[in-house]
Amino acid sequence: MNQLNCIIIDDEEGAHRVLEHFINQLKQLRLNGSFYTAVEAMEYVYNNQVDIMFLDINMPGLTGMEMLEAMSNKPFVILTTAYKEYALESYKYDVVDYLVKPFDFKTFLSAIDKVINRLGSTKRILEQANNNADYPVSKADHLVIKVDNEIVKLDFSSIYYTQSYGNYVKFFTAEKMYMSQITTQEVENKLDPKLFVRIHKSYLVALKEISKIAGGELFLKNGTNLPIGKFYKKNVIDRMKN
Repeated sequence: MNQLNCIIIDDEEGAHRVLEHFINQLKQLRLNGSFYTAVEAMEYVYNNQVDIMFLDINMPGLTGMEMLEAMSNKPFVILTTAYKEYALESYKYDVVDYLVKPFDFKTFLSAIDKVINRLGSTKRILEQANNNADYPVSKADHLVIKVDNEIVKLDFSSIYYTQSYGNYVKFFTAEKMYMSQITTQEVENKLDPKLFVRIHKSYLVALKEISKIAGGELFLKNGTNLPIGKFYKKNVIDRMKN
């Protein structure tokens, strides 16, 4: 595996020293930048390849949460903070892990392991996607999900896209949005792979609804714009051609 490019964003010098020490212990990681404000870090991310972002939440000016909200195409994010109360909110931004300071090397390793596992899943998905003949034939034309205390049947043709939301997935249709306690991976396994494509670690999209790709965004026919991940972009373009 190639080295993963890392950056640190934190307004505390001590936090930089700890993370730099931990990163240097692993040959799989390479520290490419250390930033003390979110604004200067965003400028770097827009112009450089970043795989992992170690991000503090409470910083002067733009906070870590505000930075995540502003970015449409984020690298893998590991939040590092002294505050526990933001944990639930943070997962709506699909962060890999939430480390509460002070954390030890074992906890740091666990977070890196999660990143590597996600990268492995991405690689397997793309390898399968690059060979259309390997797509399994789906016998179903609908998905059954639990929404609150109801069981809802969603026809594949009615689903525009799905979005992971912590331990839930949001299903966006022409009529309304449904939210169910299920993982994006489980949803992907149930959907017809000839009709849907993963565009981001958090998003699955109906191929027939894609209008165009521009920069780091994908646009649907209804005007919705979604982030498209760099690991998925080539496959999405290839699928659009078929």
